[in-house]
Amino acid sequence: MTETVQINATMPTCIDAERSILGAILLDNNALSEASWQIDACDFSLDSHRRIFARMVEMAEASKPIDLVTLIEELHRTHDLARVGDVGYLSDLMAGVPERPSIQAYIDIVKNHAHSRTLFETSKRSIEQIVDGEPVKNVAGGMLQAVLDVEEQSARSRTEPIGNFIGGVLQEIQTQAAHDGLIGLPTGLHCLDNNTGGMRPGELIVVGARPGAGKSALAGQIALTNARAGTPVVFFSLEMSKSDLGRRFFSAVSGVPAFMLRDPKWLGKNDARWRDLEDARGRIARWPLYIDDNGSLTISEIVARAKLFIARHGVKLVIVDYLQLVRADVADIRERVGRVADQLRILAKSEHVPVVLLSQLRRPERFNDEPTLIDLKESGDIEAHCHVCLLIHSPVDSDMRPMGQKIIIAKNRNGVMGREDVVLDPDKLLFSARTDATPVIYRRCAPVTIYTCHARRHEPTGLRWELGKR
Repeated sequence: MTETVQINATMPTCIDAERSILGAILLDNNALSEASWQIDACDFSLDSHRRIFARMVEMAEASKPIDLVTLIEELHRTHDLARVGDVGYLSDLMAGVPERPSIQAYIDIVKNHAHSRTLFETSKRSIEQIVDGEPVKNVAGGMLQAVLDVEEQSARSRTEPIGNFIGGVLQEIQTQAAHDGLIGLPTGLHCLDNNTGGMRPGELIVVGARPGAGKSALAGQIALTNARAGTPVVFFSLEMSKSDLGRRFFSAVSGVPAFMLRDPKWLGKNDARWRDLEDARGRIARWPLYIDDNGSLTISEIVARAKLFIARHGVKLVIVDYLQLVRADVADIRERVGRVADQLRILAKSEHVPVVLLSQLRRPERFNDEPTLIDLKESGDIEAHCHVCLLIHSPVDSDMRPMGQKIIIAKNRNGVMGREDVVLDPDKLLFSARTDATPVIYRRCAPVTIYTCHARRHEPTGLRWELGKR
């Protein structure tokens, strides 16, 4: 038998503030312009006030003057006059309101109480769901979404004169000039930073690649570069486990080839590389890098956790690997992908941090076709929402041997576009700029066991090379 939850509390509201807003609009129609972009009819606590405000907005949209006579006529036409308290109540709305009122304080009060009521109702509903045996994850997800919705509404910025912020723009330009063009966080590739200015706060940076082309390697390099420099980073890895990421960081820092860490039997018991790994462990452990490898995160959970780490640990960079694995409460995959990209764009802007989002590219018709923005998988909304889009291309020759990689700057709102020749080190899993003298290497795999007629045991005497996927 389900237990009934009783919650006795007075819903937060301020009737006087609501009346003052409506009365001010009747006295001066310009007050509606100030109110309508900050509050909605649903923000009023009384049904009568919601109906009156909604009719006022409709009248303004139809370019009709709003006064006592026209409002009464409009409410009568929509059969709402009796529901709002008749003519006497409307007349009383203007009582006590100054002739030229400033209603911003009233708007703030009404909006604050509306948000409080939303959270109150959400909390009450969540308690009832818990008592009814609803899974905690579902309840928490609903609460997180409600909190994020309230926070987004609360963060609506007001229009401000250009003099309030133009000085900060000049300071930003001066900072960029003093740092050799780098105004944002580095990617670990100087050739990219030269063209993009780095990963700027408030920007969504999309890294697109076909499966196995190296997008996770580039994401790891970005995380490593910034965490090693002392910049707090949170990494949401929906594809790779913490252990897999840890092995990549070990390879990058210690220089021990990645294949040996995937298959450590090739490291002898007294191999000096164990000391290199131990030294790397001490350095990596001091990085301000936070990794969440929950593979079933929703976009609401990612945004909420990112905001938590930004507030609690001062995180300056958010990385999500990868877009198509993030869940959202919509069935259509194109709509889901678009919503995820939009929510991460909003996160970047509201928290003033760069967000790096990895995305799959659809497979080409011909193997060596260079990817374009059209190849972003499942949604054109990805291109619309991002500020910078980097596409990784890994061409091969006729014998399927790698010809190096290219990172294509396919979109850049604040810089130039182009192509950068790079090469992926198969041992450290790090990209570097490619010059004419840079060799293109195959991915190194485990040593091959070769039997000889004189040996009684296996001896790894050779190396096998193959084109790698990642």
